[in-house]
Amino acid sequence: MLNMRETITKSDWLAAEQCLAMAWFGLRTASTAPNEADRFRMEQGQEIGGLARELYPDGILVSKRDGKTPAEFTQDLVADAAINTLFEATVSSGSLVARADILRREGGAWHVLEVKSCFPGANNISELIDDLAFTVMVLRRAGVQTVRASLVLLSQHYRFGDGPDRLFEIIDKTEEVSARVAEFEGTAHAIIDALFEGAPPTARLVSACRSCAYFEGECLGSGLAHTVLELPGLHHTKLKRLSVDGIIELSAVPDDLNLNKRQERVRYAALSGNMVVEPGLGPALQNIDWPCHYLDFETVATVLPLYNGHGCHRQVLTQFSIHHRDGIDANTRHSEYLADATKDCERQLAECLIEALGDRGSIIVYS
Repeated sequence: MLNMRETITKSDWLAAEQCLAMAWFGLRTASTAPNEADRFRMEQGQEIGGLARELYPDGILVSKRDGKTPAEFTQDLVADAAINTLFEATVSSGSLVARADILRREGGAWHVLEVKSCFPGANNISELIDDLAFTVMVLRRAGVQTVRASLVLLSQHYRFGDGPDRLFEIIDKTEEVSARVAEFEGTAHAIIDALFEGAPPTARLVSACRSCAYFEGECLGSGLAHTVLELPGLHHTKLKRLSVDGIIELSAVPDDLNLNKRQERVRYAALSGNMVVEPGLGPALQNIDWPCHYLDFETVATVLPLYNGHGCHRQVLTQFSIHHRDGIDANTRHSEYLADATKDCERQLAECLIEALGDRGSIIVYS
């Protein structure tokens, strides 16, 4: 833990919406260098952001300039009636800081657009609305009037080689965003105060605990060998009951929570330290026909399509590996294929896979 930051960013706020304690710890933790996968996602996001800017050729990218901070430069540009479009406009109000992907002037106010690398039908649209609502709230607090709020999302109809004008769909979310801004304003004072308190807020068990970096070391799971989060597929209603009852330790789960067979198996194995082997495993293995082909394969998905005919987020087969065994005592043989990244090899990969598997035996995949 280091000294806390003095500003609350969008990521801090959205974390606080899930759990105040998680956001409190995050405000006092140094950022870690992104790993290779994180860098790849960031680079793709930057590429999408750059293409979105091509929709508005008159736009100005806000940056530190002439000794002014991005927030100060943003205020100058907002005040200039000749400026119609801003990219990465930065505003602050008290401890809150936000950056708008795109601002478009509409009369005496602004249209706020948030660029995201997902489709309109994505499951996380409510999270994107919260993302946009935070930006709108800080803009308004900073004196920048907003009239509309929209998400700039990827089109499912876009194909490799199409222009930026076909890449995006602009979805108006003004009504939903306005409702969330009102809710945010209702809790803003309490959230800000809690995040700057000297001690962490009282934590409670919530879904966000599953992916929280502080759960085991600094928070509810600290000092516990096994927690209820180890139970697979635990329904949110049961998690809420455990939270209300203050039950964190796996051994304290009551019998009347009615765990399913899989969850009971996990609880028993974790608490007893014993391996669990179901009676049906042996017969199931005996029914597998030889030869056995142990198959592993890999795919890659990029935001922008890689090959002709492909759309955004298309999963592309890149390689397979097969270990063949003719019998329990036989030596293994190996087949493999690695695609050439400079061209679409999916058909050739599929043909090689079919040939390698042959027409006898069992295909075994671990998942």
